[in-house]
Amino acid sequence: MKKVEYRVVDSNVYNKCLNLANELLNQISAQSQIPISKIFPKDIISYFESKYDINFSFFESQKNEIIYKELVQNPDFIILDDSLVNRTSGLTMPKKERALIFINQSMPLTRIKFTILHELTHLHFHKLEDNRKVFTSKFSGKYSDDVLPFEDEANIIASLLFCSTPKLEMLLTRNYSFDKIKSITGMSIKGLHSRLLNYLHHILRLSNSKALEIVLKFRDNDYKTTIEIKHLVNNKNNQLRKHKNMSIKISRGFVIEQNDCVSFLNNLSMNELINELEYAHSTKNFVLEQLVMNEYYQKQNNSYFNL
Repeated sequence: MKKVEYRVVDSNVYNKCLNLANELLNQISAQSQIPISKIFPKDIISYFESKYDINFSFFESQKNEIIYKELVQNPDFIILDDSLVNRTSGLTMPKKERALIFINQSMPLTRIKFTILHELTHLHFHKLEDNRKVFTSKFSGKYSDDVLPFEDEANIIASLLFCSTPKLEMLLTRNYSFDKIKSITGMSIKGLHSRLLNYLHHILRLSNSKALEIVLKFRDNDYKTTIEIKHLVNNKNNQLRKHKNMSIKISRGFVIEQNDCVSFLNNLSMNELINELEYAHSTKNFVLEQLVMNEYYQKQNNSYFNL
């Protein structure tokens, strides 16, 4: 049994969640005609309400006339026991053709938005009816080992949906402070802190200790740190732009353009991708490694959805 909330996860887990979130954001952007960098939680909730039959019920331990009607369509309100309200932030369960999502509305609005995205992640990615699972999000306590991976995924994907990578990078490269980014995105202090830590560690590949040092300085409005982060983001994106035009050596000994490499990987089986990944690791070919991982997770996701 393990404790809940904001756990450090392996980069492979994070990259899988990143690919899932990006795929979903692309779908939302295409349907809503909104650039990914300008998508907010309300847009994501509206997308889900157009795709699923969802009944949102907000709950507290006492009568409350306030229901977050601006967030969801036609919400209900119920009164629950104090013990449930004090330990449960959200709950998702399937019921025939309709999904039931319960949200604790005694929380701050930032946390309510995050919890809704967390529960929608369960609904979209975790096949509730097939797995016969009811997911309960907790403030405190423990999750069983079989549930914890689902909760980790839901936390990470919800964070990526709340503030997409294009949006985060756009704000970071404008020299915005921590407080201003928090205000623009609508995230909580804890939520933005966690989002930045994951970005610096998993995307920019800084050590956990270095990432934490930068985030803490950034929160303290250290201007040098703001500029340092901007340079790190720009350097990463400049490298990616260079890689788009570079040639890549694959395990078969050929040197091919990146677009051809993507097509080559697309035709490989899962086992062949693993072999290609081992080759990328052994030759320290970072670009090939990233392309293989992207293709591997894409195939894995497609297989998962077609079960």
